[in-house]
Amino acid sequence: MGVALALGLTGAAACGGDDDEDTTTGTTTTSTSPADTTTGGDGTGATPEPGTAAPADGSLPGEPIDIYPYADTPLGVVGVAADDTLNVRSGPGTDFDVVVELDPLADDLVATGTNRQLEDRSVWAELTVGGETGWANTAFLATPGAVNDVTSELDELPAAETLVEIADQVVALRAPFEPVPEVTVVAGPTVGDLGEITVDALGYGDDALAGERLHVFATPDPDGESFTTRTVEATYLCARGVTDGVCV
Repeated sequence: MGVALALGLTGAAACGGDDDEDTTTGTTTTSTSPADTTTGGDGTGATPEPGTAAPADGSLPGEPIDIYPYADTPLGVVGVAADDTLNVRSGPGTDFDVVVELDPLADDLVATGTNRQLEDRSVWAELTVGGETGWANTAFLATPGAVNDVTSELDELPAAETLVEIADQVVALRAPFEPVPEVTVVAGPTVGDLGEITVDALGYGDDALAGERLHVFATPDPDGESFTTRTVEATYLCARGVTDGVCV
C-alpha cells in the first residue's frame, strides 16, 4: 500500500514483553500471565528483574544502524497494552537494567539518533525521557501525527456487545486489507455516559504510516447490553517522522 492510499484511509507487533506474553481474542491483544518471549518485545507489567548495567567501556551489542528515529525525532509509545509498560533500558537489549518504565500513552520521548540492530534483527533506539537516557525497542515506538475526527469516513457506525468488539470493527473499516493490522487496547475500556476505548492498530504495510491510534466513543444502548459507535478520532502513527502532522 502506497503512502497516498494509506493517508487516504485516515486520514509490529503487539506488546510481547521481555517477561510478558500476549494472547489474542479476535484481533485485539490483551495482556496475560508473565512469560519470557523471543519476539524482541520489551514491555512488562511486572516488576523488572535485575539486568546488566551498561558497559563502562561503552561497548554495546549489535551494530550501529543509521535509520529512523533520527536525532531529535519526537516519539511516543505504541502497541503496548493498557495494563503494561514499555521498558527503557541502560543498553540495547532485554538483558540490560531498566532505567524507566513508560505507560502505553507516553509521548514525551526524544530520539538521540543513535540506533543499534541486534542479532535477532530487532532495532533499539537511544532516547531521552524525563531527564533520563536509555534504550527502547523501536517495535514499540512511532512519531504521533495529526489527530482527525474520522467518524464521517466510516461506511457504518458499528454496534456490538462490547467496546473491544466495536474497536475491532472500526479497525476493519479503517484498514480493510491484508495482512490484518494487529490491534492492542492501550486505554480503557471505560463506561460512563459514553463508552470509551483507545486502540493502536499497527501493521499498515506502509513505509511512512505504521498504523493508527483510534479513540472510539460509543453510546450505551437503552437495554444496557450493547453499544453503538458515536465518534472515532484517529491519530497517525508515523514510521519515518512527521511534517505538519502528515507522515513522511
